[in-house]
Amino acid sequence: MVVIGRQFVYDVADPLHPRLVCRGANTEVHLVDANAIAYLRPIGSQSFIVRRNLTTGAETRVAQLRVDPSLATDAWTSDGLLQLYTTFVERADGTYVVSVRLWSNGASHVLFTFVTGTGDASGRWGGILTLEFSPDHAYIALSDSSFAPRSNNVRIFSVADNRQKFVTQMDAVGGTWISKDRFVWATREAKVMQWTPAGGAALLRSERWFGPTSSADGKWLAGTLLTDESKPRVLIVSVAGGNTIQADGLASGPGFVTPTVVWYAEEGPAPEHSGIDTWPNGTVHALNLTNGSDQVVQFRAGESPIGPGLVYCCRTRG
Repeated sequence: MVVIGRQFVYDVADPLHPRLVCRGANTEVHLVDANAIAYLRPIGSQSFIVRRNLTTGAETRVAQLRVDPSLATDAWTSDGLLQLYTTFVERADGTYVVSVRLWSNGASHVLFTFVTGTGDASGRWGGILTLEFSPDHAYIALSDSSFAPRSNNVRIFSVADNRQKFVTQMDAVGGTWISKDRFVWATREAKVMQWTPAGGAALLRSERWFGPTSSADGKWLAGTLLTDESKPRVLIVSVAGGNTIQADGLASGPGFVTPTVVWYAEEGPAPEHSGIDTWPNGTVHALNLTNGSDQVVQFRAGESPIGPGLVYCCRTRG
């Protein structure tokens, strides 16, 4: 099973012929295991994390969210024990004092507070949200752009003591955990960086990536390569070094649906007067890293994760 864009749940036993298991509607979906998902459900004036057994359809209410998800960006674990959320206080000048909080060990902790500016991030490649707990839930990485569009710092906090362990000095455009204690992010300055608790921040690659993501086993790293913004490409590299694979043609938004199969969106000419050069054209590819095959995914009618004006494919992390 795999979740695309926190909305589409697919059975990818055959990555070229996936089966849509379910689709979220005005909610957010997390994969718990091969037989269960967790999603957000409003009940009355509150929202809850609900676990659903995909075989029997049985549902269990797991935990209540600390804040209305329609009012604040948030991240949460499927057991409900960890929840990241924000609270806002408006100021006279129209800006807001934002407190970013972590619910853990049954209590709310303020991670940091800032004042929002005005304006917005510009362009298709202007920014990408990062809100991702490490695989062992010991850390959380988050981007300021989740709360303030003009700031693209990435911060890493320890869940145990709520302390900030790192903040980027260069604007980030997406990041991902590739192991329980190794975080990788891309910058606008054509660098791919990594952080570990022991070694701190270090340069990993000198290329302009956007939205890096990794395989579940941490062996592969993929992202949209923006050497030329008008000609986005998908690049996949071995974390251990050596192997580098590039998808055929213009492409974007890679996501690992198995440890060795990447789905990505094929790009075509953008709508006229849109102000951008390319846009996903509705075709999704599956690139097999084992044998190098690059084939079009055959979705059944109405089951594709790409729709007019709304692109989900193919991010599976975060």
